[in-house]
Amino acid sequence: MIKEIAKLPDATKVVVGYRPENKGAHHLYASLGFVDYGDRFGKEMAVIRYLTE
Repeated sequence: MIKEIAKLPDATKVVVGYRPENKGAHHLYASLGFVDYGDRFGKEMAVIRYLTE
């Protein structure tokens, strides 16, 4: 999915949100290169992966 999003002409990043207690999501997104910069969507953490192609 990330590779397909990266093909979009104006795509610069992918942002996903998950609840802090969801350790499985945390490990999955971290393994895919998402970084927590401290952003939040209500009770959800927002992690970002910048696209470079």
